[in-house]
Amino acid sequence: MDKRHVLFLALITMLVLSGCHFKAKKAKQYHDDMLHTVQAVIDSSLDYGDAVQSYEKSRALQAQEKYSSQVNNAIAKAELLKDFDGDTSLQHYSLEMLSFYKTTLDKNFKPFLTGIAAESFSDQERQTADSLYQNLTMTENKYWARFDWAEKKFYKEHEIGSVEK
Repeated sequence: MDKRHVLFLALITMLVLSGCHFKAKKAKQYHDDMLHTVQAVIDSSLDYGDAVQSYEKSRALQAQEKYSSQVNNAIAKAELLKDFDGDTSLQHYSLEMLSFYKTTLDKNFKPFLTGIAAESFSDQERQTADSLYQNLTMTENKYWARFDWAEKKFYKEHEIGSVEK
C-alpha cells in the first residue's frame, strides 16, 4: 500500500470516530437538558411541601400556583425535546414523572387548598395536608426509580461515558 492509501484510510477512520463522538455529545446534551428539566421539579417539591406544611392557606396557595406553573413548563419543555434519534425512553419516563406531579397537584392538593375556609389550617386540615404530602413523596420515589432506570439505559446505549470529562 502506498502512502496515499494509508493516509486515506487514516482520514476515514478519524471521520468515523469523530462522527461517533459527535453523536455521543449530542446524546449527552439531550440527556442533560432532560435531567435538568425533571430535576428542577423534584428539587422544588421540598419548597412546596414546606409551604403546604406551614398550614397557612395563602402561602400554600401561592406555592401551589408557582409549583403547578413550574410543572406545566417542565412538561412543555420535555415535549419539545421530543425523542433522541428515535429513542423515546428518556422522554417517556420524564413525562410520566412530570404528569404524576401535575395530576397530584391538580386533583389532590388544589381542591384541598381551595376548600380551606380560614387562613390557618384546622387540626383535621393539618392531618390531611400531611397525609397528602406524605403520599406525594412516597409515590414520587416510584416515578424517580423508573426515570433513573431510563436515564441509565439511555446513558449506556448512547455511550455518553465516552464524552465525559
